[in-house]
Amino acid sequence: MNNPIRKPLTQKERLCRILSGNRFLTLYEIQQQCFDQFGVHDSETALSARWRELPVSVRQKRRRDKCSAWEYRLVA
Repeated sequence: MNNPIRKPLTQKERLCRILSGNRFLTLYEIQQQCFDQFGVHDSETALSARWRELPVSVRQKRRRDKCSAWEYRLVA
């Protein structure tokens, strides 16, 4: 009967899981992935704040081609 209770992921943990792949994603796309994967609605503003809390050495951001949106990903 050892059934450990798992606590929900934090917003920062959700962000890191979504951005750990090779793809660049906009804040809107990250927001959609949070809902699709975890059933949680995180605002773009909050996700942006969590992004800024991550170490600069693992963050990459760039402008998306043919539009002015920023897109993000994490690198190892």
